[in-house]
Amino acid sequence: MPQIRNISNMKKSLLLAIIAILVLGLSCRQQPAPIRQSGAATSMEEWAAFRSWPDGHLSSAHITRAAAARQSFFNARGPSLNWEAIGPKNFGGRAISLAFHPLDSQILFVGAAGGGLWKSTTMGLGPEAWQRVNTGFPIIGVGAIAINPTDPNEMYIGTGEVYNYTAAQPSVGNRLTRGSYGIGILKTIDGGITWTPSLDWSLLEMTGIWDIVINPQNPATVWAATTEGVFRTYDSGQSWQLIHDKKMAVDLELHPLDTSLLWVTHGGYLSPDVGVYHSTNGGTSWALTLGLPTYTGRAQLAISPYNPSMMYASIANAEASVGLYRSNNGGQTWTLASNKDVASYQGWYSHDVAIQPEDPNTVLYVGVDAHKSTQAGASPVRKTYWYKWTFGQTPVGGPEGPFDYVHADIHAVYFSPFHPHVAFVVTDGGVFYSPDAGESWEGRNGGFQSQQFYANFSNSSTDANFAIGGMQDNATAIYTGQDSWVRVIGGDGMGTAIRSDDDQYVFGSYQSLALQKSLDRGNSFTPVNSGTWGNEAKNFNSPFELVGTEGLMYAGAQRLHKSLNWGNAWQATSTNLVDNGNPILTIAVAPADDQLIFVGTAPSAQDPSVLKSTDGGQSWQYMTGLPNRTPMDIAFDPTDQNIVYAVFSGFNTQHVFRSLDGGDSWTAIDNGLPDVPTNTIFIDPEYPQHLYVGNDVGLYVSLDDGESWAPHGVGPDGAVIVMHLSLSPVNNKLRIATHGLGVYQVDLAEPVMTGTQNPIAAPAQGYAIYPNPTLESATAVWNIARHPVNGKVAVYDLKGQLVRIAAQGSWAPGRHECQVSLSGLPAGVYLVSLEIEGAKNRQLQRIVKNQ
Repeated sequence: MPQIRNISNMKKSLLLAIIAILVLGLSCRQQPAPIRQSGAATSMEEWAAFRSWPDGHLSSAHITRAAAARQSFFNARGPSLNWEAIGPKNFGGRAISLAFHPLDSQILFVGAAGGGLWKSTTMGLGPEAWQRVNTGFPIIGVGAIAINPTDPNEMYIGTGEVYNYTAAQPSVGNRLTRGSYGIGILKTIDGGITWTPSLDWSLLEMTGIWDIVINPQNPATVWAATTEGVFRTYDSGQSWQLIHDKKMAVDLELHPLDTSLLWVTHGGYLSPDVGVYHSTNGGTSWALTLGLPTYTGRAQLAISPYNPSMMYASIANAEASVGLYRSNNGGQTWTLASNKDVASYQGWYSHDVAIQPEDPNTVLYVGVDAHKSTQAGASPVRKTYWYKWTFGQTPVGGPEGPFDYVHADIHAVYFSPFHPHVAFVVTDGGVFYSPDAGESWEGRNGGFQSQQFYANFSNSSTDANFAIGGMQDNATAIYTGQDSWVRVIGGDGMGTAIRSDDDQYVFGSYQSLALQKSLDRGNSFTPVNSGTWGNEAKNFNSPFELVGTEGLMYAGAQRLHKSLNWGNAWQATSTNLVDNGNPILTIAVAPADDQLIFVGTAPSAQDPSVLKSTDGGQSWQYMTGLPNRTPMDIAFDPTDQNIVYAVFSGFNTQHVFRSLDGGDSWTAIDNGLPDVPTNTIFIDPEYPQHLYVGNDVGLYVSLDDGESWAPHGVGPDGAVIVMHLSLSPVNNKLRIATHGLGVYQVDLAEPVMTGTQNPIAAPAQGYAIYPNPTLESATAVWNIARHPVNGKVAVYDLKGQLVRIAAQGSWAPGRHECQVSLSGLPAGVYLVSLEIEGAKNRQLQRIVKNQ
């Protein structure tokens, strides 16, 4: 993907990008193409490290149980409000596998890295080309798809995306480079309507399936390449046997005529077992294939269907291709056809080779980009250029760049069995198609909403159709109310922010706190001075926060850093590191006191921590009573800065904690939430007793201050990793940024009246405000029930900061009203609060001030 590369290649890549932009005149919003490095390794290692701390465990069992409980809740409850998908739908997310329907050339299946299984009945063509296939199981990544060639209703899919297998200590799997949980192999016999476990690993540690091959002459025999080795079934997946116990099996190839001949490759990111092996008896015994070099990454194979004696092997070390090798005698001997480095820095991650079905001398050799050889692997010519992607707004189902653009990091390449010159690739930017054996390409991603978003996703305070978020491998994109989003900035998109009082000010970032700023509502971006954090270690997705409307910003590295002028200049808030070298992962600033700050740190130099500062980050106090897990998000109650929430990743712990005394003590309020990594928390500003959390299974809500929890809204089936929750205040929608299925929105929960919340017993009733929207002022009305009370009507901005008091005093029983002046305030959304002394909660009305 278009990420940021190591310094040694900076000048070359930057020069190529500038030349391409000048010559081709692409519609780019960011001047040079981003310089690349393997952000994939960094992102996946952090993904695993945060979740596996401190014991190295990544438990699919917890995900399986949580997803089953969530589905049971919906089954018992019946119809509920639905999540609304809002995109992006004009470019794809990460895709890692593809399969052709054996009888219908129009039908394709694609496995997403974080979004499950997808199907197209148009070869991916058109604005609504792709539909997600509901399996009923918590699948996130689909690394393998196999369809019975004689009965297409029978399919197998392999789950999980795992690139590394090492032993941290006895019985502890520490697979630190992966992108999703795996639950084994699922099977359908009705074309994908219903699914059942075949190789059931749902209760194991982290596992992955990389390839599945069905014997075309006897479809009851199936082989699977997995993180645990090679497995075989003779009974259509009812039972499986381990037949080659070397770890990290990646690619299986079956001889098209003699199905007793089988090859498998092993390897990955620093994996213990590497090598290409072959079997002459269907996998019962194996021998190392001679004539191929050793390697530290992975290997991919291809056998010519036209002339099976012709074979190719793409061999790569972890950080560079070793070469493309060819055999003319069925794998008995091998020669180097090309030493071109197509995999570059990601030889453990993404490269492949495919043979044109009617011409074994024509091959597509892919890695970061696609190359083609018509000379039996010799002299491959580069055919695609990752940096030519079009920034700005591309049409849904339309071109994403010129004819020679394919998104970077090509995981696999396939020739169609129906059209010998048609090829497809799956990449970190979705699916791409070539009609002419790789000479020209086009995106086939209409409706393929499979992007992996990060925190923080940001919304305008005045326009429901303006929001921005960052994605793994797919830059940063702006939502404008359409399925077609506007891509900006470049790199791995990370945290974002929009000024609450002026949405001309937009901030974005790419990996390692590379901040960018726009003063024209995202039409153009310029780098923000990195100031004092340049030499500090940072998280892949490092946090920054806008505070108020006067220019104050905080950013987190190993220290907290502060700007007073919207990022033009920075200074560290302290001399010493905040947490002895652990980089800051999340920041929370009190709504009414910008000196009161909480931060959470990621495990690096030591255990992760939550710390508090009351002096703007000059000094820090460790919080006690919290679990030894990675703190993913911290939030203040919008009405009381002494109430603070923190949520934690990991397993075998409670995940949601609250302090009622400014952090002096903490109490877990999970109370029925699943024991899965929890990533984000949101408190409804109108009803602060309404709490929402997003975790690795979905979205949950509590309507009673955490006393009980339930899934909120019907989203994607199975499991979806919810990375960030934020409010779109104008339309009062909760925005759900997922890591694998793009962005959704859903209505907030309505208050539920119970015996302790009887409106007749409430001290104030019938609270309303009109007209709404308004230009300058509005009238607030309310009724005091039985006894005189003391209270006030106050105006707050969406950060929870007090703007003005409209009325204050002692009120007798009966009807009351006051004028709420918004004169002199910028256009936007405000909260008008009716606050009664002694009442547990205030009553809030949202009001929109127009220009």
